[in-house]
Amino acid sequence: MKRLVMKVRTVLAVVAGSLLVLVAACGGRGDDDGTPTPAVTAALPGPSPTVPPTPTAAMSLEDEILAAYLGYWDLYTEAVLNLDESPVAKVASDEEVQRVREEIRELRRQGVALRVVIEHSPVVLEASATSAVVFDEMTNNSFYVDPETRKPPSAPGSGETLKDTFFLEKVDGQWVVIRSVRQN
Repeated sequence: MKRLVMKVRTVLAVVAGSLLVLVAACGGRGDDDGTPTPAVTAALPGPSPTVPPTPTAAMSLEDEILAAYLGYWDLYTEAVLNLDESPVAKVASDEEVQRVREEIRELRRQGVALRVVIEHSPVVLEASATSAVVFDEMTNNSFYVDPETRKPPSAPGSGETLKDTFFLEKVDGQWVVIRSVRQN
């Protein structure tokens, strides 16, 4: 412990000394005569760390999964508004498409469509290169609309909290929602 304290004090002393040298080199007295002042650099003792460049184009696995999950929701939103499950078929398993199909069948039976208004809070619980589990505690303000006119464009929602778990798998290089489970 004493060694750690001594090392911290030494580093702080070197940093403080370096700052004093930099302040003195910069002047700061307002008597600048236009003559360039040579740059002064101070190095901490020991090897200087090199920071590898971070890739800007590559998404993390978690970001990739969340993007696919939210993309699924965009297509689900389209499906229940237009009463057509085909958009979901692009990003969901047969089992999940069947679940959406049954939901659409019930909406048709009621003579309505659904305008989805959801505030997501997704969390990746598990992730590997081929499978993932996403938990989402959502605030639901969705509302029913006329299936032909799709009106009203806005309405107050219930604000109910939904807690769903989604299971995803990577199929042919694309994340697919395999199934979803609603918690009570």
